Amino acid sequence: MKNRTRIAGLHVDNSKPVRGEEIKIAGYLQWYDEKAKRWEPLRDWVKLVIDGFEIARTLTKHDGSFEFKYSSSLTGKKKIEVRYAGKEKYEPCRGEITVEVITEEERKKVERL
Repeated sequence: MKNRTRIAGLHVDNSKPVRGEEIKIAGYLQWYDEKAKRWEPLRDWVKLVIDGFEIARTLTKHDGSFEFKYSSSLTGKKKIEVRYAGKEKYEPCRGEITVEVITEEERKKVERL
């Protein structure tokens, strides 16, 4: 039987970046320890997928944390996923969030409000 896994705490430092502005996407890869009844960090590879296209891969740190940097030259909503493929002992999982890349003019309108 495989252990459950999850992408926990998935977040971005800016959910409405301006076109070309770099954002950070971060979170944790964890597995559930049935005996201890708690989530534990998992050190393994995760990949960043945006609108269905793989953008990058990274190895999580010892505490399960990961971070990606991303910038888009196109405006509009972006579906951001962090995926874990799983292994012999661990189930695959993914986390998902949405950001909206806006123009400089749209940013100025938001700042005025």
